[in-house]
Amino acid sequence: MDLTAITTAAPARHTPITRNLMLVIGLLFVVGVLIALMALFSIAARLDAQDLSKTTFYTQRALENRITASKNYIASYANWTTAYDHLNDKVDVQWAYVDQNVGKTLFTIDHYDGVFVIDRQRTKYAIVRGLQVQGEATAYLSTSMASLIEEVQSQESLIEPVSRYTLFEGKPALLTAAAIVPNDERPAVDPKSTSVLIYVDQLNPEKLNTLSADYGLNDLSLTADDGIVPGQPAVALTGTGYSLVSRLERPGHQLLWSLLPPLGGALLILALLTAYFFRYVLRTSGHVDASYTSLDLSNQALEASEERFRAVAEAASDWIWEIDDQHCITYLSGRFSTVTGFSDQQWLGQNIGQLLNCDTTPLSLWLNKLDEEQAVSHLRCSYRDQSGQQRVCRVSARPIQRKGAVLGFRGTASDITDEVAAHAQIQHLSLHDALTGLPNRNKLARYLEDALALKEQSAALTLLMIDLDNFKPINDSLGHPAGDAVLLEVAIRLRECTRDIDLVARLGGDEFVLVLHGMDSHAEIDRFCERLLDSLHQPINYDHHTLHIGASIGIALSRRQGHLPEELIRCADIALYQAKSNGKKTWCYFAAHMNDQIQHRRQLESDLRQAIKNNEFVMHYQPRYHVDGKQIVSVEALLRWQHPVQGLLNPDAFIPLAEQTDLIVPLGRWVLREACETALTWPGAMMVSVNLSPVQFARSDVIEDVREALIQSRLPASRLELEITENVMLIDVDGALATMNALKELGVRLNMDDFGTGYSSLGYLRTYPFDGIKIDKRFIASMSNGSNDRAVVQAIINLGKAMGLTVTAEGVETLEQLDFLISDQCHEVQGFYLSRPVDKYALLPLLKASRDDFPPQGTHL
Repeated sequence: MDLTAITTAAPARHTPITRNLMLVIGLLFVVGVLIALMALFSIAARLDAQDLSKTTFYTQRALENRITASKNYIASYANWTTAYDHLNDKVDVQWAYVDQNVGKTLFTIDHYDGVFVIDRQRTKYAIVRGLQVQGEATAYLSTSMASLIEEVQSQESLIEPVSRYTLFEGKPALLTAAAIVPNDERPAVDPKSTSVLIYVDQLNPEKLNTLSADYGLNDLSLTADDGIVPGQPAVALTGTGYSLVSRLERPGHQLLWSLLPPLGGALLILALLTAYFFRYVLRTSGHVDASYTSLDLSNQALEASEERFRAVAEAASDWIWEIDDQHCITYLSGRFSTVTGFSDQQWLGQNIGQLLNCDTTPLSLWLNKLDEEQAVSHLRCSYRDQSGQQRVCRVSARPIQRKGAVLGFRGTASDITDEVAAHAQIQHLSLHDALTGLPNRNKLARYLEDALALKEQSAALTLLMIDLDNFKPINDSLGHPAGDAVLLEVAIRLRECTRDIDLVARLGGDEFVLVLHGMDSHAEIDRFCERLLDSLHQPINYDHHTLHIGASIGIALSRRQGHLPEELIRCADIALYQAKSNGKKTWCYFAAHMNDQIQHRRQLESDLRQAIKNNEFVMHYQPRYHVDGKQIVSVEALLRWQHPVQGLLNPDAFIPLAEQTDLIVPLGRWVLREACETALTWPGAMMVSVNLSPVQFARSDVIEDVREALIQSRLPASRLELEITENVMLIDVDGALATMNALKELGVRLNMDDFGTGYSSLGYLRTYPFDGIKIDKRFIASMSNGSNDRAVVQAIINLGKAMGLTVTAEGVETLEQLDFLISDQCHEVQGFYLSRPVDKYALLPLLKASRDDFPPQGTHL
């Protein structure tokens, strides 16, 4: 009976206990879910915040670098004596726009949408998208011209450009302005009298797309300030009403969308199961076994919730750590082994400072400061993983407190190695050349500014501007991979020739700069340049090709040319032009008189371009005779320039310049066509001989040029002879052979000019399809002075006969030389003794006299 009573009372006694237990389990379940969700949302918010910070940083950096590049570019135009002479007072439109010194190329090549020259009264010169316009700059720009001029002219240094944001035709743009000042030794100009040069770089979608690609941004665009969404990364373009914005990747948002749906479904199922068991337990609350079963189910639910929370934590890139008050590690989460490669047992009990290191703040000092402030903080640390690789992490920590006492610290470590590497890569690319890894123009400018900051107290610097010779033909004939291989090899050789304290930079294309520290003696610099040129002259092997290049060097010294980086570079560039004019493969020091030479060269180049447009060239013709000196067998076409001021100029005065500026290509085509058309007016089937420049041979489609000239003139190909020097074969052995074979298939003759002056002419005769050779006039000139040149001439004649080639002696100026050649049985002769070059009208009587078998009436010396 007592037992029955006890049994009956048991359910009543257990029911409140069971209900309370169910309530506690339910609360724990809810709390666990909330903690998991809070942790998940915290991780997502932190990832999104990092993405926002990074995107804003790189957007700002992209804008700053574009402004800096624009300042450097406008400075090279504004700080230029020629620009000052042509723009400061009355603008010389011919020089600026027609000759394209400050013309449409600034839009077509440099992508500046607006170029203006203004002073305090008016806009003197304006170009909008490559076209000259009339009107004030204020019609296009929102910036006050008066305040802009005041800002430019009131600067301590007039050569320092200024920059601001503006609206150009209602669209945001970068405006860069600089005072136009001379860079020669004339007295300082009055700042208020200078004109101001303005470049406008409108931020259109194409330019923004390029910036996006260069800096790893997404959809960089312009947005009105009142349309910016809160939390969007924006860089304000002050004064324009617009900001530069970029689309966020939102990694935290993506994490939530990937985890919340499955996690929510699991929680819903768990909640339904829990509710079912709650109901079941309440219905059977009178039975102890049922209450224990319900408790067990609740424990299982709690364990499942904790397991899911641990799964979310382990899916993140962070690993969790705990340390005691002595900074010894007491706990490491499972992610620690995955990320670092170490097991947690290897580090438990050791001081955390042995694992993590911070270069800026000791870890122990940082943790003690957290103890005082009792707040969460972050610190960038580094460590070496199991494989020895250096890795970077962002450490967060907060104190573990109990009853007011700090028992230790708990935190996370987020691996940011890839993020740091990406940032370092962007920084490196902004200051280094992508191909060679050498410093670029930006780093060179910073380096020179630092090195010359103390001006007269700075160490002596020698700046060498280097331009490669024969590089463009290699790039054109073998393609850009070959050109890249040459540039990489040149970069290696330049570094090998310099010291660690020196700087090697690449400006672009085939231009390099060396900055030598403490080298100020001409003798020492000469020895260095000789060693450098010898190194660059060594052959470069590429894909079964042996390539040869050289270099020309311009030199500027800080102790003589001043301590302004831009001035040093400008002086070295001028000296480089002089070195190339002196015959390349040499070096030249800057001298003051070179300014005038460069101006003369620029004027001559401008005249040469105008001469091609105005057809100022004429052809003279020099007959080539049978060795008896009576019968003309061919006529050589020789180019002359009827300069409107300097008169008739020989090729030596302008052909080298035409080759350097690529004007040789249209000029060579004109010579071919004119010579062929003139030859049609000659009696009989007289042959015409045309010289091909090595540069023309390398940079133009010579086969197509010759073919077009023959078709347009209707001259039979058998009447055209092409004279080619050995330099053509030096540039590209295989390509030259293929081109010559194709020319032979057209039916023209090929003559090797200046035979005997090259080191491998005999090998060329055996390889290339020449029909004749011309003995260089230097051998002919010294035949009668008792030297060995008579024997050389005889050997060349015998060699030509043995190989079935026609041998021509050029430069015959005396009867004695002619008699020697007749005695040696040379085939043909040419020179002043027989006839000087004459125009096409004076040539006709000579041709008629030769056809009638009369002796020539040339000028005899």
